[in-house]
Amino acid sequence: MHKIFILSILLVLTEISAVAQVSINTDGAAPDASAILDIKSTNKGLLPPRMTFAQRNAIVNPAPGLVVVCTNCKADGTECLSLFRGGKWENLIGHCTLPVPPVGALHLHETTWIIWTWNPAPIATGYKWNTTDNYATAIDVGTSTHKIESGLTAGTSYTRYVWAYNACGNSPSVMFTEQTLVNCGSSFTKTHTAGTVAPVTKTVTYGTVTNIPGEVSKCWITRNLGASQQPTAVDDNTEASAGWYWRFNRLQGYKHDGTTLTPAWASFSSESTDWESVNDPCTILLGNPWRIPTYTEWLNVDANGNWINWLGPWNSGLKIHAEGYLNHFENGVVTNRGAAGYYWSSTQLTSVNAWALYFDIGNSNMEHSFKPFGYSTRCIRN
Repeated sequence: MHKIFILSILLVLTEISAVAQVSINTDGAAPDASAILDIKSTNKGLLPPRMTFAQRNAIVNPAPGLVVVCTNCKADGTECLSLFRGGKWENLIGHCTLPVPPVGALHLHETTWIIWTWNPAPIATGYKWNTTDNYATAIDVGTSTHKIESGLTAGTSYTRYVWAYNACGNSPSVMFTEQTLVNCGSSFTKTHTAGTVAPVTKTVTYGTVTNIPGEVSKCWITRNLGASQQPTAVDDNTEASAGWYWRFNRLQGYKHDGTTLTPAWASFSSESTDWESVNDPCTILLGNPWRIPTYTEWLNVDANGNWINWLGPWNSGLKIHAEGYLNHFENGVVTNRGAAGYYWSSTQLTSVNAWALYFDIGNSNMEHSFKPFGYSTRCIRN
C-alpha cells in the first residue's frame, strides 16, 4: 500500500516536471507559451523577498538573474530592486519620470469670471497655473484640477497656462484659451473648426437677445448655430441662414448646401436618454453654459408669445425662420427648406422620438419627432 502511494506521488511530480509551467489566477487558461510562471491579477502585485544590504550579500552562491528588494540599498537609505548579474549585485534604481501636461476640460465661464478646468495627469502630484508661460511665477493649486479667475471683462478672450508636477519636476505647459460671456444684447464671435462637431471651418458672429416672452430671464443667440447670416425672411431658403443640422443627442453637425451634404450621413442607433450635456453642440461650440433649450423652454415661448403660425417665431426677438430639415430616410436630403421650421429641444419623449418646435404657414407647436432626423439648434443660457 505504501509503495503504491509513493509511486503515485512520483508520477504526479514527474508530470509537473514535464509540463514545466505554472499558472495562478488564470481561470483555467493555460500559461502563456513563453512563461514558466504566469500570474494574473487586477489588484495585487508580485512581491520579491525583502532584505537588508547585509542580508542580500549573505546569500550563498546567488544565481544569475536572482532578484530581491533591498530595503536600504539606495544612497538615501531607501529600498530598490537588486539584480544579481555578471557575478555581482546591481541596484535597479531606475529613472525619474516627469508627468505629461494635463488635458483641458470644459471651462465654465460667465461675464466676469472663468473656471479653468483640466483632467488629472497620470503620476502628477499637483498643478501650477499662470497668466503667462512662466513656471517659476506660477500659482501652485495643489491637487485641484481647476482654478477660478474673477474680475474679468465681459466678451474678452483670455489665455492661461497650466503645468503638472511631481517629485521629479514639472511637465511642459499646456495653453488654454477661453472667452468670457458677453452681456446679453451684445454680439460675440466664435471660430468653429471642422471635426466631430462642426461640419466645416468658419467664423461666425452671434447676436444675443433676452426678454423673450415665456423665458424673459434667459439669453438666446439670434441666429441658428452655424449660420453665416441672419435670415432675410421667414421663408428664407438659403444655406447661409439655415446653419447646421444635428440629430438628437449627437455631437456631429451637418451642412447641406442644397446639393452636397457634409459630412456623409452616418448610421444611427437610438437610446433612451435626453440630450446629454457631453453631446450638446451649443456647449461644445459656444462654451459652457450655452446649451440646447428644453421642451419646457420652447413650450413657454411658443405659448406666451402667442405663436399660432410661422409669423410668431419670425416676428419675435429670436427671428426664427423655416430652415427645413435633413431627412433620415433619404440619407440626409434637405427637405422643406423655406417651408417649415424644425428646432430640437433637449428633451426626449421615448427612445425613438424627442420633442421639437415645429411651425409652418398655418401652425406653431411642440411635436415629437424621429430622433435620426437632422434639425437646427438655437442655443440658450441662463
